[in-house]
Amino acid sequence: MSYKLFTALTLVALLTACASTPESRVHPTDPPLSHQATLVESYSSSEVLIRATGMGDSMAEAHNDARKAALWFVLFGGNNALLSTSEQQQNFRAQEGEFWANVQSYIAHEGDILSKRVEGGQNRIERALRINISNLKSDLVARNIISDTAELSEMIANPVISVIADDPEGDARHAANVFSEYLQDRGFEVVVLDANETVDEIVQQAAALEGNIDPMYMLALQTGSDIYISIDAEVAERQVAGNRVAQSTVGATAYYTATGSQLGASSGYSEERAIAGGAALTAEAANDAADKVLGQINRSWQREIQRGKAFKVVVNASPEVGDISRNVHRLFNDICNRARRNAAGSTSFDYTLNCEGQDSAMDLLMLIEDNYQGPGQVFRVLDSGSFLIIRIGNSDSNSITIE
Repeated sequence: MSYKLFTALTLVALLTACASTPESRVHPTDPPLSHQATLVESYSSSEVLIRATGMGDSMAEAHNDARKAALWFVLFGGNNALLSTSEQQQNFRAQEGEFWANVQSYIAHEGDILSKRVEGGQNRIERALRINISNLKSDLVARNIISDTAELSEMIANPVISVIADDPEGDARHAANVFSEYLQDRGFEVVVLDANETVDEIVQQAAALEGNIDPMYMLALQTGSDIYISIDAEVAERQVAGNRVAQSTVGATAYYTATGSQLGASSGYSEERAIAGGAALTAEAANDAADKVLGQINRSWQREIQRGKAFKVVVNASPEVGDISRNVHRLFNDICNRARRNAAGSTSFDYTLNCEGQDSAMDLLMLIEDNYQGPGQVFRVLDSGSFLIIRIGNSDSNSITIE
C-alpha cells in the first residue's frame, strides 16, 4: 500500500469516527432531566441541603443535571417552594434558561457522590448539594418573578409571632432563639418568651372566661401576637464503637392566638454526630423544624387573612348598664366580617372577630368606640396587637370583674 493511499484511508477513518460521535442532547439552558430530589436539612436560615439525582449521556452531564435537580426542588418542590403560585411559575418559565445555565452560582457546596451507576445506557449519580436560597431569591426578585418580602408585607401583613420555649433552662431556649432568627430572616416580627414568664392577672381572667388557661396561650395573648409557637428540644446521646454520638430533636407546634386552634406542627432533626456539645445539633434541628412549620404558616396565614385579621376581644360590662349582650353582638357583626362568640358570663363576653382594615387592637378599639350605641361608654382595659379587653360602663376603672 502506498503512503498516499494509507494517508487517505486514515483521514477517511478519522472523519467517519468524528461524524459518528453523537453531539450532546442537553444544552446548558435546558431544565433538568431528573426531578428526583429531597430535602436533607435546612443547613441555615439562608442555605438548604438537598439530595439530588442527576442523569446524562456522560458523567459530566449527570453531575450538572444533579445541580439542576437540586435547584428545581428549591424552586418547585417541598413544603417551602419559592415559586408557590401559578403566576410566579409562569414568570419563571419565561426566563428559566438563564437560571439553569447559571446553576453553579447557587451551589454553596457539593458533597461527595453518594451513588453512581449506568442504567439503560445512561449515567446516573446521586449527591448532596447545598443551595444558597438567599442568592436565588434575590435574583428571582430582581427579575420580577417573585415579590420582595417588604412589598409582600404591604399587601399581606406578615403575622406577629411569639416563640415560646417550654423549658427556659434547657435546650428549648437555644432552639427558640434559632427558630426566631430563621423567621426574622424571612420578614416576620418575632418575640421570644419563656413558658414561666409572668402573666398579667387581667389576662389570666380573660383567658379563664373561655376556659383556656394554658400558660403559653396566655403569654401569647399578653404579647398580642397573631400566632404563637411552642418549642421543645431534646439531645439524645449514645455510644457507638467507643465514641459518644448525639442527635437533637426540636418539636414545634403553631397556634392562632385569637382562637387557640392549632395551625401546624412538625419536628426537626439533626444528623447523629460525634460532638462535644449539643448546641450546634440543636441549632441544626431548630432550622429544620422552622423550615417545615414555616410552610404551614405561610399557606394557612394567606388563607386566613382573606377573611380579615383575627382579634380576640373580651368585653366586661358594669352592672349599672344592664344587659348589653345584644348591643355587643350586633355591633361586632356590623363592623367586622365575622364575629364568633366563644363564651359568655353574666357580665362578660368573649369573641373572635375577623376584621378588614384593622391592623391592631387599638384600631379596632377606635372603631368600636365610634359605632357603639348601647348604654354606657366604651373604655379600654388592655390592648396588645390582636388582643383587646374593653369595659362598658358609666365611668372608667382600672379593674374589671370577669364572670
